[in-house]
Amino acid sequence: MQKMSKEEFIEILSRQQRSGLTIKDFCINEAYTESSFYYWKGKFGLSRRYHMDRHSSSLEEFAPVSLTSSPASHSACDSGAIQTGEIRIEFPGGIIAHFSGMAESQAAMQLLTQLCNRHVLPE
Repeated sequence: MQKMSKEEFIEILSRQQRSGLTIKDFCINEAYTESSFYYWKGKFGLSRRYHMDRHSSSLEEFAPVSLTSSPASHSACDSGAIQTGEIRIEFPGGIIAHFSGMAESQAAMQLLTQLCNRHVLPE
């Protein structure tokens, strides 16, 4: 397997996406092995569709979230996190959100409570 930079693979991935071919068919046409294609795609964390045009309207964006003060009861998890004044959230893909201080921690707990109360799948 030949070593490849992320930029080189992004160009290959972009060509595959522009071609409209499946990865299997693209690899056959370009003389790449399908396993190598998936290896580099995973190694560089490019599991989602890659967009070359950063100004495209199809780029993913953050969804708006509103925080409201809720004097409702807090769970044991909430109170423990707020008392320490520090919250660390690790998301897939290596993104880490760190909240420190009482005000930031309370806002983070409100956000997490709001997110956790939402259903992921329709009922």
